[in-house]
Amino acid sequence: MNVPDYNKAVKTNGRMSRLMVIFKKEVRDHLRDRRTLLLALIYPLLAPLLVAGGLYLAGTTIQSERTAVAFDVVVVGADNSPLLIEHLEAHDISIVVKTSLIEAKKLVLDGHIPVGLVIPENAEGEKRFTVQMLMNLSRVSNLRLTARLERVINILNAELTKERLVEAGLEKDFAKPIKIKDVSVTRLPNIAVFFYNMMPPLIIFMIFLGGVHLAIDTTVGERERGSLEPLLLSPVERWILLLAKSKAAVLFTAITSFINIAAFYVFCGWAASLSKHLDQPPAWYMFIAMFVISIPLMAIAVALQMSIAVITRSMKEAQIYLGLLPLVPALPGMIMVFKPISPGAWDVAIPVFGQMLLLGRLALSESVTIAQVLTATVSTSIAAALIFWLAARWFKREKMFLLG
Repeated sequence: MNVPDYNKAVKTNGRMSRLMVIFKKEVRDHLRDRRTLLLALIYPLLAPLLVAGGLYLAGTTIQSERTAVAFDVVVVGADNSPLLIEHLEAHDISIVVKTSLIEAKKLVLDGHIPVGLVIPENAEGEKRFTVQMLMNLSRVSNLRLTARLERVINILNAELTKERLVEAGLEKDFAKPIKIKDVSVTRLPNIAVFFYNMMPPLIIFMIFLGGVHLAIDTTVGERERGSLEPLLLSPVERWILLLAKSKAAVLFTAITSFINIAAFYVFCGWAASLSKHLDQPPAWYMFIAMFVISIPLMAIAVALQMSIAVITRSMKEAQIYLGLLPLVPALPGMIMVFKPISPGAWDVAIPVFGQMLLLGRLALSESVTIAQVLTATVSTSIAAALIFWLAARWFKREKMFLLG
């Protein structure tokens, strides 16, 4: 018959009770600093507001393009092609006639008129001729109007091509022997997808920033204030002391991350709903999955923050290092905004990078497998445990508290 090891049970229960006491103390101290807490809760809203603002502007731009807002075009040689002029005016494009090419260029260069056309003299009576388009692409607002003018002219080109094919006894589609029919197997191409691709790196950036102030304040901050030494003299193992502080940092990181992810869902959904030409963001359960997948990231983020904080000489030094830390995992995600990567069997096993790949798929309403989630979770959790183990070893060294 096995006899229970009461000493071991008492020791384990004692460690847990001491851990909880320190954990509650750190949480209570952090809640008392109302100003810092308020800023920590507001900061996660900034990135979602930025993305939603860009999404709103994209939607209004597309809407204005679809509604064909009238604009002016300066034309040199308007009498050389009455058909083209009539076609432009039929598409809500006002013609400003000029006889001088220099004067027309000046109007476009100064920004008084967004774009201009130069119709050659040989256009009259000719079936084929080349027009010159005067563009000022240094003004971003001119890009859309210039592209629209080109599309309107191409419409006339297509109509004239069909007429001449019929005159020649050929079918209208004779010049297109191979026709293409688009069949999308995923979401329709939409500029909104670009903004949704920005969510994963911004979420990761917030995760690696959410608990920074707490990690600094509970380690190097307490050392500078002189409040860390009494804790070190208490009958608590140092790794338990560091673990309790880390758990408090993870708690507030989870809170700020939840606010951040929820804000993306609310703000992006609101911005996309204002335009019928924008795809809606992923469903609510996709955002819940993002939060769940991000939990191992919170652990490794806090482990890294604690590792850096316990070896820095001052709060200023810790603030510099930990201020740069969020950029390291977020930069690959920003690159993936322009070139998404499909997660492979081994890609998801890379700590942090695996979660980034899965978040990218969820942001596009694409599915992830349980095996991928488990692989990414295990690899990142192991990395977080190893980093915390190193931090705990550094935390035991006496000279680490004499560096100031």
